[in-house]
Formats: sequence, C-alpha cells, structure tokens
Amino acid sequence: MSFPSLPNEVILLILSQLKYENEINALCRTTRWLHALLNPILYKRSLTQQNGGYTLEWAAINGSTSTARMILDAGAPPNACGGKPWQPFALAAFYGSSEIIRLLYEHGIDPCSTKNDWDNHPHGKKGIRNWEEGHPLSMAASSGHVNVVNLLLEYGVCPDLPTGSLQKRTALHRAAENGHLDVVRVLADAGSAINAQDGNGATPLALAAQEDYLDIVEFLLSRGANPNIATEGRGTSLCMASRTGNIDIVRCLIDHGATPNPSHPDGMKPLFQLSHAAEAGHGDIVDLLLTRFDYIKSSTEPYQQGILLCVAAITGRTTLLTNLLTKHNYDPNLRVTNERIFTPKRSYFWAPTMPLTWAAERNQPAAVDILLSHGASIMPPTDKSPNNSRTNDELLALLRAIHNGHKEVVEIILAHGANPNDPAGEALSTAKSTPSIFSLLLSYNADPMIALPNRNLLADVLDWGNVDTLRILLDHPKGKELVTDPILGGDLFNQCLVPLFSAALSGGEDVLRFLLDRGLVAAPKNIHRETVWQYISVAVSHGRISLVRLLLDLGLHIHAGDNTVYLLMQAMKADEDPEGLLDLLLHNGCRIDDTDALGRTAFIRAAGHGHQNAMRWLLKQGANLLVAFEGETALSVAVREGQLGAVAIILWAFDDRGLTLGEVEGALKRAEENALELDRPNIAIVLHRFYWRKRYPVSP
Repeated sequence: MSFPSLPNEVILLILSQLKYENEINALCRTTRWLHALLNPILYKRSLTQQNGGYTLEWAAINGSTSTARMILDAGAPPNACGGKPWQPFALAAFYGSSEIIRLLYEHGIDPCSTKNDWDNHPHGKKGIRNWEEGHPLSMAASSGHVNVVNLLLEYGVCPDLPTGSLQKRTALHRAAENGHLDVVRVLADAGSAINAQDGNGATPLALAAQEDYLDIVEFLLSRGANPNIATEGRGTSLCMASRTGNIDIVRCLIDHGATPNPSHPDGMKPLFQLSHAAEAGHGDIVDLLLTRFDYIKSSTEPYQQGILLCVAAITGRTTLLTNLLTKHNYDPNLRVTNERIFTPKRSYFWAPTMPLTWAAERNQPAAVDILLSHGASIMPPTDKSPNNSRTNDELLALLRAIHNGHKEVVEIILAHGANPNDPAGEALSTAKSTPSIFSLLLSYNADPMIALPNRNLLADVLDWGNVDTLRILLDHPKGKELVTDPILGGDLFNQCLVPLFSAALSGGEDVLRFLLDRGLVAAPKNIHRETVWQYISVAVSHGRISLVRLLLDLGLHIHAGDNTVYLLMQAMKADEDPEGLLDLLLHNGCRIDDTDALGRTAFIRAAGHGHQNAMRWLLKQGANLLVAFEGETALSVAVREGQLGAVAIILWAFDDRGLTLGEVEGALKRAEENALELDRPNIAIVLHRFYWRKRYPVSP
C-alpha cells in the first residue's frame, strides 16, 4: 500500500513519531491533501516550543501574515517570544511588517502601553539590551519603515517616547541619525520636538550632521532646529559636521546661524569645530571656518589660543602660525589639556597637546621650524614621579616624528639642538623600524650604548627584524660591544637573559641568516629537547617554510610529543604556505594524530574553533575523525562550541571515508546529547537527519 493510500489515523500515528517540526513541514508540502490534513497539526505542535513564540517571531521578521494568523489561531498568545531579544510586535516594527503590526494589535497588543518595555525577558536578563532598544516606534523609525511609523501614530503612540537606555533618544533622533527623511518628516508633522536632546545632549540635527545627511539637516533647520545646542562632550552640530567632513553641511549650518564659539555645558568655548576639522584632515572646512569667522579676535582665553596654534601646526598654515606668534604674541608652548578638544588616545601614543608635537606628528616641517625659531621648547616641562622618571607628560616632538617616519622633521628638530640621548635610549629604539632615521640619529651622536632601563638596543633591533637597521647598528664603532651571549631580552615588564641565537630567531629568517653570515651566532649544540622545541615553535609562528628548513639544516630536530598540536595549529595560521608548512612538520617528527596534554588532536582543536580550512588540510593529511578525549570527539566538540560549519565538514568526511553507522554512532550520540543540552536545535536537526540517512540508506 502506498503512503497516500494509508488511512488518516495511520498517517497521524506516523506523524507522532516525527521528532522535529521541519520533518512535519516537509511532509505537509508533498501534496495538497497532506497539507490540508497536517498543517493545523504542525501549528499545534509549534505551541510546545515557547507557546509558538519561535513561529510567531519568524512571521514577524519575514512579514508572513498567514503564518502569524495560523499560529495565533492555534492558540499562541500575541506576545509569545522565541529566541530573539524582542517581542514579536517590536520585531515586526523593526523589520517593517505593518500587516503583522495590525494583526497583533487586533489580538490585543497595546502599542501605547508605558508598562511594556518590549523586551523578551526570558531571553536574557532585564536591562541587557542591544542598541535598538526602545519603543517599536523608535525601531521602525531607525529602520526607515514609514508605513509602520504612520500606523503606530494612527494607533495613538506618542511621537516623543524615548528609548529605555541612558541615551533617551526619541524616534526622531533614530530616524535622523539613520538618514530616513520621509520618517523625519512624518514625525515632525506629528509634533515631535525638533530640538529634543538625548542623554548626551545631542539633538536630531546634531546626529544628522554627524552622520552626513544633508537633506535631513536642511529639513530640520527649515523646521526651526537650533544649530547651537551643545552636547557635553562633542560640541554643537557644527562641530560634528566639521569632524565628519561634509563641507556642504558645514556651510548650511553656518548659513542658518551656527556660531563660532557657542557656550558649552561646562562654560567653555573650546573651538571644537576648528580642532575637529583640523585633526580629521578636512582642510577645506578649516579654510571655510577661518574665512567666515574671526577666531583671532574671539579667542581671548589661553586655551583658545592654544587651539588656534595647534590647528595652524596640524594643517601647516605657516602664514597663520607666524601671524599668531609674531603679531599677536601667542606663546608657542601653550598646551591644550582638555581631552575633548582632540582625540585623546591613539593607537600607540596619547594625542599631542602642544603645537610643536602636533606639527611633528603630522609631518609639517615648515611649521616645526617656525615654532622652534619662535621659542617652542624641544623639551617641554614635565611632571616627575617619585623615582624621577617621566610620567603623564607630552611625548617629545622628536620621538613622535621618529615613530611616524618623518625624517625631514627629525632632522630639523636635531638641527635645533635636540639631544638624541634624552630620554636615554628612546630615540634609537623608536627608530629601529626606519633605517634612514636610525642612521641620522647616529650621525647626530646618538649613543647605542645608552639603553633604556633593563633593555638592550641590539635585542630591540633583533626582535623588530629589520636587517638594514641591524646592519647599520653593527657597522657602528660601538655596535659590536652590544653583542653578548646571552643577551638581555624580553620586554619592558619581563626582562631576562636569553641566548643570542634565540633573540636572532625571534627577528625572523633574514636576521638569523645575517648573524650567521657574520659569524656572530652559530648553530646551537647540546641543547635541551624543550629548547629545541621552543626554537622550532618560534620558526613555525613566523609562518615561513624556509626558516623551519634553516633550523633543520642547522641540526635541530623536531621532537614534538605533546607539543605537536600547538605546532600544527600554528602552521595552519601561516600566511605564506600553510599546507606546505604542515607537510614539512609531518615529515620531520610530527604525527597528525598526536595529542596535547589534555588528549586533544589538532583536528579536535580546529573543529572546536571552527577553523574549517585547517580541518580540510588535516583531513587531507589523514587526520582520524574518531579520536576521543574524555568521551568527546571532534564532532561533539564542534557541536558544543556551536560550529555548524565544522559539523558539516565532519559529517561529510564520515561519508567520504565510507564509515558505517556502527563506526560513527557513538560519536553521533554524544554530539546530539551536546546539541540538546546546549539548545542548538539547528545542529540537532542536522545530526538527526544524518543518523537516519545512515540507518536507512537509499540506493542510487
């Protein structure tokens, strides 16, 4: 008897044995008759999962009114939640599903409620929310769904409901900062406050200016937006536009009354617009601002004069700089200490606070020369800590220029009398990445023997790996005096004596070969097995096959043992030729299925981290899929870590290697236990399907 010929009662009995809803859904979609018979049962089954919340939120996200209606008719409450952080009504607003909004409203959801925060509290702790938090009106406005915004306003939602976070932004804030002019217009027409300030003091106009939306800036200004309202830390709308770099917005704001020196909440008038534009490299905006406003006349406070000097130095405006120093007698050593005026922290150093250091950092040699010629201090005043070391002071202009590779600026500062040996050793150490500047410093009598505390200049240069700098140092008359074995290495916080060979190896292949060719290091003899492994691991971490081969040619042998996994994982991260490096290790002492101290193979580690390319390389080399530690295999580890892609690779490999169900059943069982325990239904379904396909294979 064929399946369609079975009595309904038998089909329903079979249905009760199906474990997952997607299996019932697949059966529903085979014929119209089965769809009519089974679809209502499918929705009833969905109620067992979060009261139908998964289905309802899927409908809200995808705009499927029919699905939403079916699950509601099956008995799901209209606020049933699944795994998303928001209730279905809020999800529908965010994704623009106005028909779902209407349907849920008809089923009793009150969009005007002030007691509902629209959060899915069972999903997580109350108060831990994402950036879209707030009322559905704010969510719809943020996403640009004007139809939903209109519908919610029609239902009586207040247009100025703030978000629940510290930002306290209205829907108008959200629409303005995300560029949705049609929504901004609707909200403004509905009476939303044009000059509403969020928790940081920002207005919708300020956010639109910051995010580069000229059309919204123009519209808000036409509706009476005030361009001179200042935030606590970022200034006015003009300041934000100046940093963003849109000169049309800057011009528009000025034309509508933006002032050059608005008062800020702290009472200061810090010229944010000028400093932000200069720091961000927007020279055209700096020109416009200097043309439209007389900053020299209005800058009566020392901190304002310091900002003007820094702006001139940053942008290389030598005429302005000279004018400020000579005609107006500005002090070239003025500091800008307010961290909000310039970005306080850079990738490596704190931002400059003085005109000279700004000019040095931005490679403005003419400005550097002018400042030094007018009394700028090469060694600015510094606070001293109890141990008489520098602390929290301005990084020297010389060191900034060296760090950024500005050779011409370095030479100007040295020519004006800068001492390359003060602070001790820092100039040469900073220059190790730029051989031409390193050589220049030596020509100005920088002493390579004056090192930083607890550090050796040669060790610094070796570690950096620049052979040209190393050659310059060793060719210096004092260079060879630095060569000791062992050498003081490590870092600033963890100094130790290390073998010279080890220090050279850390610099890479070119550095090691250079020292070998000069006879300054030799192949190590009679060293401990653990030391050999450390050398090999350093070479592997550089990712170059030739460096590993060099060590092998020098007589070092790979005795990996428990360290095999580490070496193989490092090899697979190599940029140059990971497969070649992996193959080299496997042919010189590493074994593909060696385990670490915890019993994990490299394949298990790769599966747990989801490194799919690494998994494929290891499989290509014959990695065993079923090695277990503490009852876990690579499959169960991948499931535990939620690595669906890794799971798919392992299941594919089971098939590719022709493994039987009997061989893999234990691994599948443990993996499914992990999936169910950790609530990973998508992975559980994949495992379930694979199991039944293995159990009842279909012949081609």
